[in-house]
Amino acid sequence: MSIPVTRGHDVLDRFAGAAPEVTRLRALRPELVGLEQRAYDELFHPPGPGTGVSAAERAAAALAVAVDHRRAPAVSHYRALLTEATQDPGVAERIVARAPLDGHAPPRTTAAVAHARQLTRAPAQARLDPLRAAGFTDPQIVTLSQAAAFAHHQMQLAAGLQLLATGDSGTGTDPGAPSTTVDGGPRFTTGVLTWRPAIRPLAREQLTEAHRTALAGKRPDTPYFRTLGHDLGILAVRTAIDLAAFTAEGGLPRAERELAATAVSLHSGCVYCVSVHARRAAQLHGDPEPVDRLLKYGSTAVLGRRWKLIVRLAAGLAPVPATAADADVQALRELGLSELALVDLVHCAAFFGWANRLMLSLGTVDGEAG
Repeated sequence: MSIPVTRGHDVLDRFAGAAPEVTRLRALRPELVGLEQRAYDELFHPPGPGTGVSAAERAAAALAVAVDHRRAPAVSHYRALLTEATQDPGVAERIVARAPLDGHAPPRTTAAVAHARQLTRAPAQARLDPLRAAGFTDPQIVTLSQAAAFAHHQMQLAAGLQLLATGDSGTGTDPGAPSTTVDGGPRFTTGVLTWRPAIRPLAREQLTEAHRTALAGKRPDTPYFRTLGHDLGILAVRTAIDLAAFTAEGGLPRAERELAATAVSLHSGCVYCVSVHARRAAQLHGDPEPVDRLLKYGSTAVLGRRWKLIVRLAAGLAPVPATAADADVQALRELGLSELALVDLVHCAAFFGWANRLMLSLGTVDGEAG
């Protein structure tokens, strides 16, 4: 029997606990409210066949992410979505129970769930060969990775917004959760690195006008964004979310938005993302020394109290499930951060949970193992 799935509602509000205070805080950045829902619709209710990843495969991947994050409203939602797509609750039940899927689901669905779990818990270890062996084409791998990474982003964003609104992220206590320690070390740098795609990116001559619109600025020149161009629908919305989160006027200063991105990327081990966003944070701040110390020493770095707390809150949203605490939020409020600035911090941190997973799984950095 099919479980009905309500469409047209704001899923992120529901995932964050549907408290009026969550809705009020989100309304401080109204453009992002609409864009987040558009991204969800594009990935889970696409207007056309897209790259050919089925509704069941997308929902199964997202459900696996929600289960790992222990976010009950999201588990309920994606479980219903998967059951509607398969007309069989058995697969969803096994994903929720973390039971093996071999022999109980199509090979592609099994591979999709395994990939989503890897992206969620250890994105640097994700490999594409099992997806190819299950029959996924390169454009389909991009779509599936977007669905899993976006679901992770939703969970981080919901946790952060619920924490700001209620003092509780809704994740409970998980003794097995990764540490929120941000490790520094010699492999992190503000130098310019080279990212090598594991999927053939679109050639420049393949880019349509729609691609060039979605790939704002210099993005058409980079293989990373041309790799994401295999699924234009989600790429266009994702670019809009990126720009809205990082360039909206007021709220958190841009240097500190880049600092939040750097902290999450350090936690994820995304060397390339760290290099880009630490470099921007240093340039915008006007003094490279604090950023250099953060990259060298991680969470033990000597930073000003405000930067130390921003790094702590952003890094606390990065684990699965999130471990950020109300004390982190209150300390920033005592330093004078406004509600709008805190909402910006959460959005930028959550966006890089998404970005890191795509960057780490769809390519490698020169000098690192592929």
